[in-house]
Amino acid sequence: MRRVAGGLLGVSICVWMAACSSAPASTQVGVVRGVAVSSAGSALPGIVVSLRTADGKVLQSVTTGEGGTYEFPDVPVGQYQIFSEFGGYTTPQPLAVTVTPSGLAMPPRLVLRSPGDPDSP
Repeated sequence: MRRVAGGLLGVSICVWMAACSSAPASTQVGVVRGVAVSSAGSALPGIVVSLRTADGKVLQSVTTGEGGTYEFPDVPVGQYQIFSEFGGYTTPQPLAVTVTPSGLAMPPRLVLRSPGDPDSP
């Protein structure tokens, strides 16, 4: 009886270990936070800001809150660009950002040009 019980315990442990080892590894993610401002330095609430991958695919888009703040939660570790093309506002140069497993990536301010900006293309 002891051998059967011991054998069952051994088989149970092997099955449990196999199940655990075949479970997918958790994806490492971080958060990207920033602020969108006009070329004059004014905060831009209500602007859509997007995060795209290195190959140009838009991963997430969010709308800026009061004070022009934005946040992209649960971003997989990697290299991205932040940009906006909303309501006539454009990003002259997308911002590069690196997301690391340590958590928070805070790029410099995202400066947007308005349609009436003399420096707009």
